[in-house]
Amino acid sequence: MKAIALLGLGTLLIAGCAGQRVAHPLAREARRPGREPEIFRVEDKDVLMRHAVRDARRTVGVFIAAVKNPKPGQRDFEVKEPFVQDGDVEHLWLSDVEFSGNRFHGRVDNRPSKIKGLKFGARVSVKPDEISDWAFVENGRLVGGYTIRALYHNLPPGRKRDFEHEANFRIGKRSPALAGIAGRRHRDADVR
Repeated sequence: MKAIALLGLGTLLIAGCAGQRVAHPLAREARRPGREPEIFRVEDKDVLMRHAVRDARRTVGVFIAAVKNPKPGQRDFEVKEPFVQDGDVEHLWLSDVEFSGNRFHGRVDNRPSKIKGLKFGARVSVKPDEISDWAFVENGRLVGGYTIRALYHNLPPGRKRDFEHEANFRIGKRSPALAGIAGRRHRDADVR
């Protein structure tokens, strides 16, 4: 699968202990020889990220239908799963996703940093109600990818331009849910 860049992000740590390694074909960080991916922290209370996970879980039926019966122009079907070990949570993307037996089956497409014993490329199965995101590309546009959109929304303009230059898909407009949440968050910040 073709490697692309997502926002120049390597790892996203949520609530200080939950990591989202973004190194899959949809959300691959820009690889620079000899450099490790950056680590970013997003607080538990990050409204955009919480709503992104909620929206991904709420719309997972769209993804299931597409992965079971892909249309021409649809590719790179992936889900993000939070793996838990000893109180640490790391969100990892699974690639080559299939759906059978009411579960997603795919390969770990990130190098786990906190979850010991889980290896890059390992085949795993996960339940649809456990995922933190799903995504695929259709005719060059991102479908789903709610956490990707939330991360993109919070990037400074220069980083957004880098992403748009390196990605092999277009994000397009924010979903109405993200737009409404972002507006509320900014209004709340203005009041304080």
